[in-house]
Amino acid sequence: MSQERFWLLIAKKIAKEANEQELVELNQYIQDHPEWQFAVQNLENIWQIPLPANKAAAEDAFMLHLNKIAGSSPNDFLEEQHHTINSIWTIPKWIYYAAASLLIVIGFTYFLLKPSFSPTLVKVQPESNEISTRLGSKTQVKLPDGSIVWLNGGSKLVYQKEYGKTLREVSLIGEGYFDVVKNKEVPFIINTKSIKIKVLGTVFNVKAYPEDKQTETSLIRGKIEVTIKNRPDNKIILSPNEKLIVENELIEAQNKRKSIELIPTVSINKLKFISPDSSVAENQWVENKLVFRDQTFEELALMMERWYNIKLEIQSASLKSTRMNGNFEKETIDQAIEALKLIIPFKTYQKGNTIIIYQ
Repeated sequence: MSQERFWLLIAKKIAKEANEQELVELNQYIQDHPEWQFAVQNLENIWQIPLPANKAAAEDAFMLHLNKIAGSSPNDFLEEQHHTINSIWTIPKWIYYAAASLLIVIGFTYFLLKPSFSPTLVKVQPESNEISTRLGSKTQVKLPDGSIVWLNGGSKLVYQKEYGKTLREVSLIGEGYFDVVKNKEVPFIINTKSIKIKVLGTVFNVKAYPEDKQTETSLIRGKIEVTIKNRPDNKIILSPNEKLIVENELIEAQNKRKSIELIPTVSINKLKFISPDSSVAENQWVENKLVFRDQTFEELALMMERWYNIKLEIQSASLKSTRMNGNFEKETIDQAIEALKLIIPFKTYQKGNTIIIYQ
């Protein structure tokens, strides 16, 4: 399949005029070239921006934009793409497809060469693809098999180019919420530093930041098999609404031969539902809510650092161990800090990107 054919199929898909055969053809091409999936997905998301009320003005802006494209850099073009996208609906179809293909080609090139445009960084290697999010941002990734992964701030997902053919295997650093397409013939496997998770088709959350004291797996629905990395023969089956917690700080234990082996402590707890909608705290970040339940201030500080892309330094040991409950949704970092002061009194001052917390 030629590259030009690929762009045409993408344009027709966005226009919702691709037939079933064309969609199958496009899907096959994406499976053969999974590293292109992310640029296409981001451009499709941009395409969904609501239309402006003044369509005539938008069309004028679009025509003016076309005249500027030839002399513009990808950066200049993409900075104004919202106006371009919204006005395309009123342009004749042949111009529509041409503009759509041009937009995607330029956008694809820009996403690969200038990753700072988006909080989602796509790094294409000869044998693997790496998707990462900066602190203070979140993103949704659609894998070649249709499985969806939401990545929280400061997270990284890596998978091989052969993903989906004989094995669906990814590596995760940070936090991800997975909605896996069911495929009994090709299991889905997630590798983290502490655990390995095997699923057939289910929804679950994995929190595996290397700086955290615990690695957590929360199962929303379905069934998953978890293997502790240094216990390959010990497999744990989780049922819906269960959370597996593995302590990242290993405990030293002596065996009968007096040698030392490192054993992580493992526990399984029931997920706690949040009234009144029966949701759970573990997946609320996907809904843009920072929910904390019985977290120490030290643990909450780490969560807020990823959420707001700011450093929090707690200087008091008693403050670090104070446990808190609550949630943030639209609050700024300043508003969140003031709300926490209502729970326990403390003082702050800011130095650069670091907020110092003391009593």
